[in-house]
Amino acid sequence: MRLFHCLPVALLCGALPAVAWNYSGHWIIAEIAYGRLTPQTRVRVDELIRRHPDYSGILAKDAPVEPAVRARYAFVYAAAWPDLILRDPRFYDETRADARPTQLLLGFPDMMRHGTWHYRDIPISGDGTPVVEQPPPHLLTELPRLLAEIATGDPPQGAYDLPWIEHLVGDAHQPLHATSRFSKSQPKGDAGGNLVIVEPGRTLHSLWDDAAAPRDLSYQDVVRYAREIADEYPATGLGSLEPREWIMEGFELDKEAVYTFGLETGSKEHPLILPAGYEQKAKRMARQRVALGGYRLAAVLNRLLSPEIH
Repeated sequence: MRLFHCLPVALLCGALPAVAWNYSGHWIIAEIAYGRLTPQTRVRVDELIRRHPDYSGILAKDAPVEPAVRARYAFVYAAAWPDLILRDPRFYDETRADARPTQLLLGFPDMMRHGTWHYRDIPISGDGTPVVEQPPPHLLTELPRLLAEIATGDPPQGAYDLPWIEHLVGDAHQPLHATSRFSKSQPKGDAGGNLVIVEPGRTLHSLWDDAAAPRDLSYQDVVRYAREIADEYPATGLGSLEPREWIMEGFELDKEAVYTFGLETGSKEHPLILPAGYEQKAKRMARQRVALGGYRLAAVLNRLLSPEIH
């Protein structure tokens, strides 16, 4: 998700907290993936998550005590960690001109928020307005790097990388993490739909973030939604396991199914009224993308962490 979102970072007692896909969408992707990891891969990811510097204070906070359930819970919770740090004062926004680095804490390679890692905006122009390419670092520079890095077997670095991998695989399957649309009314781009206001006064991006599942789900509800979505969209074929192909899938969906309402951008006072059936179609597509994200996350982790099985 992006810095344009409102991020409620409340820790829940006995349940998972909440944000993007929304948090729930990222947890569901991780839950689907965890159930499809090989036993060897589970051992590896469980060890890496336990090594994460935020394991005790955040990832496993209020987790069940039974070891296997606790490990699964922490893996699922970790999928939202890169969103949590966007409002965490321990970390700083390195993209700001006046950025002031915060103290480097034990176990972290850096304290940057890395907000630009979450998306790869392939620009499109709706009306001939010149477009601007997103500079690196972005999702397609960082996710392949992280995947290569975790395969090296360096535990401290892998512990930091794993939540990012969980999260960015999910982000790569949200169509609006693949595009920014440029127009005369928004010559600097719409930031993946974050600057398009739709009825009832929310952004186009948040509509798609929330399409797969409600926010603030309990862990039990995450498990239930993961089961329902996997049953609706079984793993009949994974297609490519290359992140660039996932982004191109999202880009094509943006052109074919997301931006189907013309060039309007809406406003707080006059939000766009979307075509009839738009939200229902978005829900179906989002749930399908969440399922596929979960299957592909499991597949890439199995390939990298238990390669002798493949």
